[in-house]
Amino acid sequence: MSVTVKNVGEAGRGLVALKDIKVGELIDRDTAVIAIPANVNVWEAGEEIVRQLKKMSSTEKEEFYNLTRKDGIHQLCDELMEDAAGDTKSHSKAQKLIKNCNEISIFFNNDIATDDSFRCLFLYFSLLNHSCDPNSFWTGTVNNPRQLELRAAKDIQEGEEMTVNYILVEGRFSDRPTRKVMLMEGWRFYCKCSLCQGENLNIHQQKQEILKEEIIILQSDMISECDQNPATVSWARLCTLQSELVELVGQLSCGQLLLGRELKSLANLAQLARREDILDNTLNSWDLIIQELGVERWRREYNFLVEKLRKWTLKRKKKENPNEEEIRQFLWLM
Repeated sequence: MSVTVKNVGEAGRGLVALKDIKVGELIDRDTAVIAIPANVNVWEAGEEIVRQLKKMSSTEKEEFYNLTRKDGIHQLCDELMEDAAGDTKSHSKAQKLIKNCNEISIFFNNDIATDDSFRCLFLYFSLLNHSCDPNSFWTGTVNNPRQLELRAAKDIQEGEEMTVNYILVEGRFSDRPTRKVMLMEGWRFYCKCSLCQGENLNIHQQKQEILKEEIIILQSDMISECDQNPATVSWARLCTLQSELVELVGQLSCGQLLLGRELKSLANLAQLARREDILDNTLNSWDLIIQELGVERWRREYNFLVEKLRKWTLKRKKKENPNEEEIRQFLWLM
């Protein structure tokens, strides 16, 4: 056992290291106890949450009801009842919502989106608190997207709280004011991590904000380049811009967690730009990150791309302009 549940102050309960943990080390795994399709509306969600809740053990139920709740759900229920007056169908929906209001507020304050397009609740990992500069991260396991594994993003000392970034994907390049809005709207708290604390930015915080501004400018340039006929797109320019972006992302405090996505994009663009040198260096860098952080799912994704690149080697070696099929094969993530 690497971690234990403790009271961590203002944030409530959290997971705390029982020993020193090395970067990339597997901390724990957790399997979803509730899973609902991401497209299920809130009316149907409540009934499904309760149905799955009934299958839990008494201990799991107790842990579920001890989790934090989303503010405003009860007020929303009351407002819906008032608005539904005289409308039988709306009144019936509102009643269902009110009946399961507690369960809905707990689920939607703690759910995690999984790779199979489900919203899932993990009893243990729900206790992980947020930091914009986290010391750990979760990913789905290779064979079960609804089982998460938690790994150390950096060396963690005994007694240190485990933190993850709740907005690691959608807020990865957001500035501090934007992150504050996202966290307040999503979870009703103000972040006080090393990147957010204090009214005035310190030197480290200023550097992080500047890096993100430069990244967004590069992304804007890339979008402009793509906003034209594929036949006239300069893949060499896009590859150069993405190379610059990777360099900036590597300087972010949680850059190690973001580089895999950006290196994959760079590998794709290097293929389209016929840049064998950049492709080799990119794959080597991506491989080193996977080795350090130990994520098996990332290794599978890496191997899949390497195999696809092998099939398109001849086109790359001949330096022929990419056709529509190859462009579709090597689309990249902005």
